[in-house]
Amino acid sequence: MSKMQQGTELAEEVQQSVEEAWPLFVSFLKKKQARVTQARKIVLAQVFARHDHFCADDLASELSSGPNHVSRGTVYRTLALMEEAGFVRVIRDTDVHAHYEHTFNHPVHEHMICDVCGEFIEFSDDKLIQRITQACSLHNFKERTHRIVVFGVCGACRKV
Repeated sequence: MSKMQQGTELAEEVQQSVEEAWPLFVSFLKKKQARVTQARKIVLAQVFARHDHFCADDLASELSSGPNHVSRGTVYRTLALMEEAGFVRVIRDTDVHAHYEHTFNHPVHEHMICDVCGEFIEFSDDKLIQRITQACSLHNFKERTHRIVVFGVCGACRKV
């Protein structure tokens, strides 16, 4: 796969991530008895090329035409499988809109979402992660993933 993103070359770090992740995703798909298709590989590459918090509709629109056309249904089904496999994370805003971000080879972080402008602010806190780990241990619970989203108003919107 040398060209994925609407006929343009993927950035080298994105290409490396796709080459590393694709065999893992294929293995996951086979265990789920799901089809391994070029369309799913295109979706994976397009997701990895993004560095934002995107909606499935935006991704589907990007892939709706051109040489790497993928159907809207395939985008949605592939995103659901990618979430289950741990390659993307879903973050819901106050209107319950699903936003996605890819997590493969990315450090763990949480989110703050501005109620006014909708900005996503990422933050990391080692003590918070330690507390989650301790709570899981205390309750003999095996964590698969977690999401912490703080809603409020960002500094720029408070100045208005």
